[in-house]
Amino acid sequence: SAALLRDGCWSYVFGDLDTTSGTDLVTGAKLFATSTDGLIPWRGRPDSLKRGLVARLPPLDLLKD
Repeated sequence: SAALLRDGCWSYVFGDLDTTSGTDLVTGAKLFATSTDGLIPWRGRPDSLKRGLVARLPPLDLLKD
């Protein structure tokens, strides 16, 4: 499993990954880092990150209210 985090944005947890998933994680991290809305776009996301999405967690500052 792996998680992608970005300050002030939703966090993602992925499971069902294997030793070949490294490239997909790097691709997903690049998409996440360059997104303007803080979300990993579905289009262009590697299939292993579509199938393996376990959770999407809201940013902590969203929970302050």
